[in-house]
Amino acid sequence: MALSHPLTICLDFLSRLLNILGMLKPSEYQKAYETAKRELAELLTQQHKLEKRIVVVRKAIQTFASLCESEGTSIARSQEADYLLEHSSLADEIRTILSAHYPGWLPPSAVKAHLIRLGHDLSKYQNSQATIHMVLKRMYDSGEIQEVTLPEDGKKVYRRYGSKVPPPPSSHATKAMGG
Repeated sequence: MALSHPLTICLDFLSRLLNILGMLKPSEYQKAYETAKRELAELLTQQHKLEKRIVVVRKAIQTFASLCESEGTSIARSQEADYLLEHSSLADEIRTILSAHYPGWLPPSAVKAHLIRLGHDLSKYQNSQATIHMVLKRMYDSGEIQEVTLPEDGKKVYRRYGSKVPPPPSSHATKAMGG
């Protein structure tokens, strides 16, 4: 794993300082490393759960706003939901949707439906479905998501990798639905 130069310098400095202070012996580095590694895994799991919950709550906000509107009830717009819509790219939102539905697979049409349920105005795209297909293809080509072709109809479905760190690009997952 290549670390950036400033980070390497900082870690080297911290290591030397801890040695000077007698706080960590080299044999204890491994224990500290394993502890930090476990904590990172736990934090990523918590992050994944939060991302899923955020998608659910955003959809609920949109649904309740539509119901209120249909009954003529005025409500104050959610500044938080509006902020997310304004400051997230289409690709970011697709990542969020795929993460929230992991380990499930989604076809592009379902991704589009979820984008609409999150409050996206897709009318600014000449062909929103083609735009979504293009974003998904680019994400797959970069090794960020998995893609499989369904044998029954030849249509493609997509999902995020289980962890936040995808495998190297050479191991794209067109193998099987479980892979």
